[in-house]
Amino acid sequence: MTTFDAGTTRLLRTGTEVEVLTRYERHWASGFEIASVDDDRFRLRRHSDGAVLPASFSASEIRPRQ
Repeated sequence: MTTFDAGTTRLLRTGTEVEVLTRYERHWASGFEIASVDDDRFRLRRHSDGAVLPASFSASEIRPRQ
């Protein structure tokens, strides 16, 4: 897992391109951006079709695109 400090978490705001840790295979997948932030949970938009994913993610499940 990736751990973020307070400075990194502040970088995770709406519009930031991110990678998400897949829940099944546990690898990082690209092609997403943060659609919204609600307290400590993030909703992601998929670049390929613009759809907002139905699940929300914690900061430990996403990271800024590398």
